[in-house]
Amino acid sequence: MIANKFVSNPSLDEMPRVADVVIIGGGPAGTAALWAIERAAPGTKTVLIEKSDRLGAGSSLASLENFRTCWPAVCLAKQMRRSVDVFRNADEYLGEGATHSIALKQRGYLFCAFNQAQADLLKADVRRLHEIGLNHIEFLDANEVAYRFGWVGSQVIAAKYDPIAGWLDSNALIYKFAQNAHSAQILLGIQEVEITVDHDCVIGVTTPNGFIATSKVVIATGASARKVGRTAGVDLPIVLRPRQSFTTGWRHVEFPEDGPMVIGAAPYPHVRPEAQAGAIFGWEYTWHNKHVGPEYGTNLAHDAMIDPLYPPISLKDPRFPSMVLALLARQFGHKEGQGFGDTRYLRGISHNIGYYVYRDESIAYYVDEQGEKHPYMSERSLIDVHPQVNGLYLSVAHAGHGIMSAPAAGEILASKVLGQSLAEPEYADFGFEATWVDYDEGVL
Repeated sequence: MIANKFVSNPSLDEMPRVADVVIIGGGPAGTAALWAIERAAPGTKTVLIEKSDRLGAGSSLASLENFRTCWPAVCLAKQMRRSVDVFRNADEYLGEGATHSIALKQRGYLFCAFNQAQADLLKADVRRLHEIGLNHIEFLDANEVAYRFGWVGSQVIAAKYDPIAGWLDSNALIYKFAQNAHSAQILLGIQEVEITVDHDCVIGVTTPNGFIATSKVVIATGASARKVGRTAGVDLPIVLRPRQSFTTGWRHVEFPEDGPMVIGAAPYPHVRPEAQAGAIFGWEYTWHNKHVGPEYGTNLAHDAMIDPLYPPISLKDPRFPSMVLALLARQFGHKEGQGFGDTRYLRGISHNIGYYVYRDESIAYYVDEQGEKHPYMSERSLIDVHPQVNGLYLSVAHAGHGIMSAPAAGEILASKVLGQSLAEPEYADFGFEATWVDYDEGVL
């Protein structure tokens, strides 16, 4: 293990001069890549560069820290199944004490239906999931919902239930990845990084603190990935959409501490217990790019941004907490002062915002019978070597699933970097060339 594993704002003398692999970005994608490379090729000299003074300081802060297994696209189902296996066996994969640190809670996901059409959709979802081997996913009729989750109320007439799903401490997970990359050095507080390319080959990274020679660089910087990619002379095919969440220290008494993540019907407001008496809420409603200036760019195909605004505080919608609660109250039939209609949910809230990063329309589309391309919002991350720059690798566009997919995403990236075979053939669907995958759209 390196003596000075973490170095903040390193001096020229403290900077490593050479590395086998440099990873840019200290969130779940970057630290998982460190961990996976070490596991696949112990002793590989890796360096991770993070602009903040700590790891996991980006959009992970706005995450609900959840994971689920009910993915109808085979590549996503296998990716999440592998990640959950790591979570459930954390001491084996992430070192002694990891199970305690990441505080895994497998309390399930409950997708709710409030009318027959919604119930039929959930039943079709479960049928598809069983077809690809996810037989643990259950369809619950009204009687079963009432028996097992009676506290959700009589408005719920059916549900899809993922009993393996849950949540964890994402910050602890990120640090466990980093700590178990024994040959890695982690450089914090480096604000600017440029990838140096010569004749379409990576030769190193340039920072204000010094130059590191390397033939392999991984971009895992989330919303900043386009900016970093441009330093290598490429424009990465990704778009950004702000996503919000809020946490409250109060939860209505009928919603138990050991309750599951609850997802309403379209437009899918969702909530889970947090700590002993609180809750954390989210809603992936359509965000309109009219809220930013032209300097950040817009992508009309996905109603998205091209470049991030930092800090993203000005993009917060102050109505967001009230809208989420109103949606939930309406769907679950809670009147004013009851359940999600209780204004105590709005007291002392922490309102968070970050960016979800997606593939853009150039690598996420299907072609109809007339040969016309139709872009769609893909849930698949982009984990691949860049086709134009030798030695440039990407682990980006995790679409808000960066924490739950991190272990498997790291292993896929490590396979690419080390020139090893993919553990699952379907993992090729996270590459540039896979522009369309069945059941990749509208996975809720």
